[in-house]
Amino acid sequence: RDLESHMMKNTEWGAVAYLQYSEYGSNTRVRVNNNSAYITGYAAKESPTLGYSNTSITGNRFESTQLKQDGIYTINYYNPSSVVASTTGNYTGIYDMSGGMQENVMGYAKNSNIGIDGQSGITNLYSNFFTNKNWNSYYDLYTTTSTNLEDYRNRILGDATGELGPFGYQVNPDGIGRNKSSWLGNLTNFILKQFPWFNRGSSFSSGTIAGIFAFHTGSGNSSNSFRIVLTPKKDFS
Repeated sequence: RDLESHMMKNTEWGAVAYLQYSEYGSNTRVRVNNNSAYITGYAAKESPTLGYSNTSITGNRFESTQLKQDGIYTINYYNPSSVVASTTGNYTGIYDMSGGMQENVMGYAKNSNIGIDGQSGITNLYSNFFTNKNWNSYYDLYTTTSTNLEDYRNRILGDATGELGPFGYQVNPDGIGRNKSSWLGNLTNFILKQFPWFNRGSSFSSGTIAGIFAFHTGSGNSSNSFRIVLTPKKDFS
């Protein structure tokens, strides 16, 4: 009862990412969860896998398994080798921050068609969510009005986005071009006015562009997941 839960913010995701890649974490690339059954804790047997969807190229290595079962290319949480998908390299770390199911975080563009300037699903529950200052600590607000996926000028220090450049457009083995960071080669698309919400980690089918530092522009989507954070309870009295 001394804690409260909230949806993970973009800066909170960034904090975990930096800790993971430091001496306090595994200090290596987090192995992608390449299980297309969306089961938590899985890890690819090989690193990095290609895994791009809709291809038949060598290295297209994601698959669906039953719970607690290894596959040809993926291993389950109870297999000790799966700790390569943990942020700390052991069972006490955080899993599924690379691949698995793409995750929405609470970071969005102010000058968009939702939120402060319009409507969002959360305002159906809390009509004053974007106007009452008591809620400010539960989301990261970006002020971009850009239509350019590479516009990182309005990043927030510590959100693990703009610090990963320079960025470049590259055609991948599946024939699709994507923006990538020069560090780790993760997917890097900044939020846009028309797609104002941050997605992190990318999905099981993203292969080498998935990762704890991957980020993508998007909207609220039922096919994405999200993560709960526990923090000390705030006193608004």
